[in-house]
Amino acid sequence: MRFLTFLSRSLLFSTIASALAVAAVACAPRPAAGGTIFTASGTSRLGNPVAFQAMLTITDNNLEIVLDNLSPRDTTDADDVLTSFYFDIWNGTDRPTLSYESASGFVYQVNKNAKDIAVYYTPPMPPGPPTGQESNLLAQNPGDATWQFLKMDPAFAPQLVFGIGTVANSGLKPNGFTPAVVGPSGNEFINFGIYRTTDGDIDPSGVLNKKYLVQNRATFNFTGVKGYTKDDIRPRAVFGLGTGPDSIVVVPEPSTIVIAASGLVLAAWSRRRRRPLAPQ
Repeated sequence: MRFLTFLSRSLLFSTIASALAVAAVACAPRPAAGGTIFTASGTSRLGNPVAFQAMLTITDNNLEIVLDNLSPRDTTDADDVLTSFYFDIWNGTDRPTLSYESASGFVYQVNKNAKDIAVYYTPPMPPGPPTGQESNLLAQNPGDATWQFLKMDPAFAPQLVFGIGTVANSGLKPNGFTPAVVGPSGNEFINFGIYRTTDGDIDPSGVLNKKYLVQNRATFNFTGVKGYTKDDIRPRAVFGLGTGPDSIVVVPEPSTIVIAASGLVLAAWSRRRRRPLAPQ
């Protein structure tokens, strides 16, 4: 499996180079039973190795997205937390009208020099004692501090039309996950991002201390894909990291899409036999 590395190759990128803090590398999607798997790996702004996976599965009228933080080391810094994912589904003519049905994952309050504490959360209630069940991560109202879903304008962000995230991306105007949509301003955006732990406990640093994070994996379910198949899942997607990337979409060439941000750069990918681009 071939990895594509994002590099600043011309003066076109010099104006944003100083703002680029994280680089991730994505590989071509591979088919799964009824779906598609996207994987990405790279190095965070702090030099920490990170790796992520998204599995999109279409079954009848249902779309399931499973996001995994597969980083080879425990997540200890906000820059390494998985906080958004962008994708597209298009059959060559139309896109589905997705209905956001559920989102779930096991939530922990991560504590420096103390054991991480399992909690149960459903917005907008404060986190409470664990129930043995996964927390409800579905943001139903503007300001819910969990995972929001938005559909983008294809003319503005072709092949990155659908987004889920717990972090504001104001740079994606006019489609942005603004603070009013996602939740509180500042570092609280990191709450309910997906962190990596190998033994159930981490020693967070900086703003991560005392935050509520989803351990390793979150699952999202949608309806509205009747008549669509895994072949309609577009071959590009983007993973977003950190507390507030304020992302903008840059398309330097047909084979590459980059989210360039203050604190974030992610190279997207394509397979050798690309399908036609969506109408601009």
